[in-house]
Amino acid sequence: MPRVIQLPDKGRLIVATDVQGNVGDFDRIASIFEDAAKGPGGAHLVVTGDLVHGPELPESDWPDYLGTFYHGDSKTVLEHARELQARHPGRVHYLLGNHEHAHVGGPVVAKFFPDEARRLEELLGDDGTREMRAWLRTWPLVAVAHKARIVMLHAAPHAAIRSTDDLERLSLDGFDGTPLEDMAGRTILGALLWARTTTTDRAFAFLRALDKEARVAIFGHDVARAGYAVEREPLLCVSTSFGCFDGDKLYVEWDLAEPADNAVLTARRGLRVLHPDAPPVHRDVYTVR
Repeated sequence: MPRVIQLPDKGRLIVATDVQGNVGDFDRIASIFEDAAKGPGGAHLVVTGDLVHGPELPESDWPDYLGTFYHGDSKTVLEHARELQARHPGRVHYLLGNHEHAHVGGPVVAKFFPDEARRLEELLGDDGTREMRAWLRTWPLVAVAHKARIVMLHAAPHAAIRSTDDLERLSLDGFDGTPLEDMAGRTILGALLWARTTTTDRAFAFLRALDKEARVAIFGHDVARAGYAVEREPLLCVSTSFGCFDGDKLYVEWDLAEPADNAVLTARRGLRVLHPDAPPVHRDVYTVR
């Protein structure tokens, strides 16, 4: 399977990030995509990784910094994700995140359990774990919408690459003992899955290695409490689910035939509220309605 996927030049693009076991949020974005798919040219959904590994806390112990309460259920999210992909072959794309990588050669991640991957694999059982690992290994790392001039990946575009070939040659294996603090800085794959930010020059170098006309990088990995952040061009960090209150959760909708100019304008024109009926907590309602 390719590490980089190329999206077409027509239809709607729906981009979501970091669901982390939230079944309700996944089902909501799936419904939005399926509605968009009924329109001219259809639609493509890109989820930029970290579908799995959510909190399994009682509501009485829920901290405010995690946003709106939910009970993490990664097993069900994966089931729904596979079903959605089966219903729309070639149009639903899940990018590998650092939490998925923990199941297929990546380092241990410990957010709510000492070993998040082990917890999920215990719930899946031996057969379910084998099936999941085989599926995760088919997930790409990057999606490119050439005419829209948008590149999507899990973390910030910090990786130093010269062309698509540098990504196609990557192996997922051999990182299980790597300290987390070393992941973003030492390897291309580590940067793709762990970098929280980068410089403008380095980001544009990454984009232009994939498409000389690319203008915007959409990614997640970090939590933007207001639903998004444009720290600098061309970085558009979006938070669709994890760590946010329902009224602050955002996704991107874009016309694949329309070239994006920059991250600020893409945010202004393309961001949508995942739960329009929920009151905002951190979101600027004058910027994103």
